Amino acid sequence: MALGIPASLAVARIGRIPLDYPVPPQHKLPLLLPLYLLAPAAVEVYRRLGADAWSSYGIAWNQPFFNLAIAGFGVAAGGVTVLVALQLALGWRRWQPPGRKAATAASDAEVEGDLIPSSGPAPQTTPGVVLLAVLLLALFVGWIEELVFRGVLANGLGQTLPLWAMAIAVSLIFAVSHLVWDGPAGAPQLPGLAIMGAVLLLARWAAGGSLGLAWGLHAGWVFAIALIDALALLKPGKDGPVWLVGMPDQPLTGLLPLGLLVLTGVGVWWVSG
Repeated sequence: MALGIPASLAVARIGRIPLDYPVPPQHKLPLLLPLYLLAPAAVEVYRRLGADAWSSYGIAWNQPFFNLAIAGFGVAAGGVTVLVALQLALGWRRWQPPGRKAATAASDAEVEGDLIPSSGPAPQTTPGVVLLAVLLLALFVGWIEELVFRGVLANGLGQTLPLWAMAIAVSLIFAVSHLVWDGPAGAPQLPGLAIMGAVLLLARWAAGGSLGLAWGLHAGWVFAIALIDALALLKPGKDGPVWLVGMPDQPLTGLLPLGLLVLTGVGVWWVSG
C-alpha cells in the first residue's frame, strides 16, 4: 500500500483522472493496476526477509492447486448465474443479448444523422474478446487479493492473534480496504464484504492452507459480475425489493447476494468436514 497508493496517485496525475469519491468504474482499473502490479514484488521482498516459501502463503503451482481453483471458479460463477436466473424469472431484470445495446445506440445515431457527424462505423469489440479480457482480469485480481489478504495478512496476524480474532481482523481489513476506492459511498457494502472475506478465509482453511479454492471463488465472482456488466447483458425490469436485491451498483447490500455468500460458506464447510 505504501508504494502502490503513491503510484496510483501518479497515474491519476499523468492521466488527469479526478480523485472523486466514489471513483467512477472507468477510472478504477488504471488506478488499481499500479497497486496490484507492485503487490507480488512487495510480497517477494517480504518473503525473502522472513525466509518463507510461497507455499507458506498458500501458493503452490501444482495440479491439486489448480483443481481447487477450477472447482471454486465453477461454484462461484454458477452461483451468480443462478442468482441472475432467479431475478430474470421474477422480472426484476430483463435479458439483453450481447451487442444489442451497441446496435441500439448505432440506430439512434442514424436517426439523428443530421446532428451527429458520421465518420464510418465505430469499431466493435467482439464478445469473445471481452470474455477473455474479463477472465484474465478476474484471475489476476482474485490472485493478488487472495495472496495479500488470505495469504500474507492472515499468516502475519495468525502469529500474534487467536484464530477467531485473526479471522475477524482479516475480514474487516479486507472490507474496509475497499473504501480506498469507493469512499463513504461504499460503507453500506462493508458487512457484505466482511462476510465475503470470511468465506474466502474459510475456503483456505478447508483446502488445508492452499489458496486454490479461495482464488477460484474470488475470481469466479469477479468474472461473472464483470462479464454481465461489460457485455450489458441485463437491463432493469420491475423494481425488486431493495432489501432483497441490494442497492444500485452495491449488490452486497441485498439479502439474496448475501445468502449466496453464506450458502457458499456452508457448502465449503460441509465438503471439508
